[in-house]
Parts: sequence; C-alpha cells; structure tokens
Amino acid sequence: MTVSKTFRTKCFLFDLDGTLIDTTPLVEAHWRNFAAEHNLDASVILATSHGRRTIDTIREHVPHIATEELVDKYEQAMARQKDGVALLPGVRAILKSLPSNCWAICTSASTYMAEARLNQCDIPIPRVVITADMVKKGKPDPEGYTRAGRGLGFLPKECIVVEDAPAGVRAAKASGMRSIGLLTTHRREQLMEAEADVIVRDLSDVQVRIGDDGWLEVTVQEWEES
Repeated sequence: MTVSKTFRTKCFLFDLDGTLIDTTPLVEAHWRNFAAEHNLDASVILATSHGRRTIDTIREHVPHIATEELVDKYEQAMARQKDGVALLPGVRAILKSLPSNCWAICTSASTYMAEARLNQCDIPIPRVVITADMVKKGKPDPEGYTRAGRGLGFLPKECIVVEDAPAGVRAAKASGMRSIGLLTTHRREQLMEAEADVIVRDLSDVQVRIGDDGWLEVTVQEWEES
C-alpha cells in the first residue's frame, strides 16, 4: 500500500541509470559478458555493481586489469548500444516541474556515457552533471553528491537525492542529504538497509510544486508493506 507524505527541499539531485532511465538489461548483459571473458561468477558481480563506477567494480574483481583505457573501451561500446534504453515512468513530468537551477545529475557513468544516454532519451542536460571521471571516489562515497549540491549553490540539508541503488542512498546519507529510494532495480529491504528516507515505486509517485517562498514542496506516495 502507499502512504502520502510531504516535505520541502530546495533542489533535487538525481542518479541516472535506474533512476531517470532504464538500462538494466543492457548493463547486466555487459557484466555477464565481462564475467565470461575473465572466468568470473556473473552473479557475484551483479550483486554489487549497480550504482557503482565501472572502474571500482573491475578493481574489486580483477584489479590487475583495472585501467582507465579498459573502462573507456567498455563504456564506449555500451554507449553505442541503444536497444533496451528507455525513460522511466514519471521522469518527464518531474523534470518539467523543476526550475533549471534546482536539479542536477550525479552518476556513476562516465561523461561520455552519461551524455550519450541523456541525448538518446531526450533528457535536457542540466547545468551541473557530476560523472565518474570527475570524482576521486565513487558511490557510496559522498564526494559526487556533495559536489553536485555545491555546484548548484545549496547546502546538504537543502538537497534531496533520488536513487535506485543502495550505494547511491548510502552516498546521500554520508553527504548529509535526505534521499528518495526508487523500487526500480532493488528490493525495498535493500533500500531500507541503506537508510533511504522514503521509498517509492518510481518517479510517477513524486509530485513537486514551487511554494510562494521559492522552496519546492514535494508530495510522495511512499510504498509500504501492508
């Protein structure tokens, strides 16, 4: 069942894959191929790779081949693939409701990959986009979201992060920001364990209006187990 909740914020910081766009089939196929090439267990990689930088996943499983050149090779190959890439529910409406200076993207994808996906799905590129190659440490480290909020000129307490992956929710928590967890790629228990502040099915359960004082008034239909 769902329960309506309201709160206020000054800006939204969105993850990309699994939050604004659905690339899960494509990404999972990529990691299965990678696992087969390197004699690895694909299920082990898939259990922790979502929401993390490609370089961090490769370092965890095959550190001796983890180079930026290899990452570029794989990400550029994925970026050229368009089949199976789709906009998730509610995305167009919520982005249309937000002033351009009140939202940013923080993704574990490379700049090349992020720009390709945004263009493929006809999503406007915001003023602030933090990608994997712009940070020293990827999610769950807070660096990316901290930089995104700062880039828009907002304090952590004035930001709300929208994420589908536990690693991203933990990054939001570590940065001092609240988070909305989406049930687009992970189970509710996983998002709860990562300490998402609210959990919804997807962005169609989130509505935003601009208050008289300029704050964003947010209403969510939170998904709860009956």
